[in-house]
Amino acid sequence: MGLKEVLSALKLVEVETPRAGPRPAEASAKRASTPGRQENDLEDILADIPAARDIDERALPRAERGGAATLPVPEFGEIYRAAGIGEPRHGFSALKVLEILEAPEFAPLEAKAKAAALSGFLKMNPGGPVAIADVIQDAVRRDQALDKFEAFLRQKLAERVRQLEAESAALQAEIDELERRNRTKMEGNRRALEVERQRLDEWLARKRAEERRLAQAVAPFVEGSPITESAE
Repeated sequence: MGLKEVLSALKLVEVETPRAGPRPAEASAKRASTPGRQENDLEDILADIPAARDIDERALPRAERGGAATLPVPEFGEIYRAAGIGEPRHGFSALKVLEILEAPEFAPLEAKAKAAALSGFLKMNPGGPVAIADVIQDAVRRDQALDKFEAFLRQKLAERVRQLEAESAALQAEIDELERRNRTKMEGNRRALEVERQRLDEWLARKRAEERRLAQAVAPFVEGSPITESAE
């Protein structure tokens, strides 16, 4: 059933008389998928998320420039994979849900209506009901992976800074004897460091945009975003 058909059918779902005496498992599933309940259960949802894995550097593409490795700037999908985050079995990741929320059929709906419509859509998933908690957890895990990768980049940059500063200090000691060559080398190091910082700044700008997207994915279901959006 397509999204448009699901939205058309939602009114029927809303007025349908519930069956008497639902089994406990059914009642639990119904509570978990009820719009508006997520804010009350958010602490429990977040508590169920395993500790974020460190970035597996071996899983990242390695950029080479001038014979020396530079800071890696992979695509977000590569970062998620390096953090051990794959697509959920039911196929509804936070990014997939965001695609649905951005569909034209959702455009005229208010936030609560979007939450109700999407919950209905996920409950009617042909492959089986999808819990909103899964979507929230997926968004938070991806956000955690981005934070881990930022820490990884900062560590690499700090190592690069220490390396270049140490090299520059050694060259400075020889400046009287090798002034021209050493000054040329130091200038090259400063340019290399500026390139690394610029690459980090560019990635941080993309990270902020991705975090805003993740926040938008869960915004209809929670009050107060669980996404750590970086400051400008």
